[in-house]
Amino acid sequence: MRSYSQLADLGALLLEIEDENIRAYAGEAIASYSAGAYRSAIVSIWIAIVYDLYRKFRILSETYHDKAAKQNIKEIDNKRKNKDASWEREILKYACEKVKMITNLEYEHLDRVQKDRHRCAHPVLDSEGLLFQPTPELARTHIRSAIEVLLSQPPIIGKALEEALKRDVEGQYFPDDLEGVRNFLSGRHFLVGSEKYLVNLIKLSLKKVLCPDTPSNESRITKNYLLVIECLVKDYRNVFESLERKRLSDILGKTDDNRLQNLALLFNIDNKFWDDCPENVKEKFKCLLKEEKADLIFYRIFVVHLLPDIKKDIITTYKNIYQFSDKNYSIFIRGLKRAKANRKESAILAKEIVQLNMNIFTNSNSFKSGRENAERHIRPIVPIMTDEDIKYLLEQTVTNNQLIDCIFILKELFQETINTYPDTLPLWKNFYESISTIYKNQNAWSGKEELKEMIDNFPESKQLKTEPF
Repeated sequence: MRSYSQLADLGALLLEIEDENIRAYAGEAIASYSAGAYRSAIVSIWIAIVYDLYRKFRILSETYHDKAAKQNIKEIDNKRKNKDASWEREILKYACEKVKMITNLEYEHLDRVQKDRHRCAHPVLDSEGLLFQPTPELARTHIRSAIEVLLSQPPIIGKALEEALKRDVEGQYFPDDLEGVRNFLSGRHFLVGSEKYLVNLIKLSLKKVLCPDTPSNESRITKNYLLVIECLVKDYRNVFESLERKRLSDILGKTDDNRLQNLALLFNIDNKFWDDCPENVKEKFKCLLKEEKADLIFYRIFVVHLLPDIKKDIITTYKNIYQFSDKNYSIFIRGLKRAKANRKESAILAKEIVQLNMNIFTNSNSFKSGRENAERHIRPIVPIMTDEDIKYLLEQTVTNNQLIDCIFILKELFQETINTYPDTLPLWKNFYESISTIYKNQNAWSGKEELKEMIDNFPESKQLKTEPF
């Protein structure tokens, strides 16, 4: 019964090997093991190791343009042409020392297979003149080690991982949203079945976000790596949880003082970052947030769930809205949209910010202030408005005759939100009917017919039953 369980275990491991040829070689090793041919099993699994390393060198060279892999493939091919078999003995060392595809510990595991393969394939005698006779346990251990350490792993690990990820994430055309990042990296980096590789992706991305090795165009690149981390945390939760707390703490503990603000975005992604962050780094981060700098309001919104007392400061700072440049204001709203996607506390804050802005607009006391408030206070918040916000805004806008020059912002609001909230279509119809009934003057709400055309051209779907304003 024991031998059957061991064989079944090896069979399950075999399914983790993606390449059919490598799987076939490993299958031969398992078949030999099951037949009691332990020498043959070790020889077969070593052949699988050599072929797998050669294949991965080629992938790294041709697909990922890894310089070390390219050089080693050139050397190996030259030796093959000259019928020099020494490359087979050296390829494992190449993988560890030059291409850095495996760690020193992994090298030790695979080197044991290589040494025992030599004893199995040649008439190596011990001190008593007896041939080397591998045990079932030894053969099984070598097969397991080979599959787990190498054969089931993707090629881009170690140095090649860093170079390939950097090329993609720091490239000019990297997506700026989670779904785009997920699609962009899924076939090339987000490889199913390779937890070690995905953990390495998380660690590398964290270092790019927090450590002092500052790349050019830091803001955009930092955002890109944060999106990679967020995708991995959300889509591969088990991999993220497998990351050792001490290792994560070590990386967070090395946060450069000039990058402390980036911790806010990590803390918003997952509480594990906060829980495993060293206390001294947390204290420095909290001191940073207390500084009187307008741009820090952007980072405060990401940690409302952890530091609820700062919410009052955010609202107070935000009310003095004219201190912001248009650029900073727009950045703040985008940050609020991103933060509220992960945290209900940030969503509540976003609701309050939207309410503040809508009240400023709907309380406008002149045609001029109505137009200015539409530009200044409604346009920026359109991306974070909900269907309830739209309902409130339309209801309040109808009752203020100082807003009759603001149809431009309502057309923009309709265009930006109707696909997300198609159930608001009846609200828009009621709004048009109300302003047409209340304001008989044809000059009032100039442009309302364009809004009506947009409403009429939108295909009706699910609609809410609403009462007229």
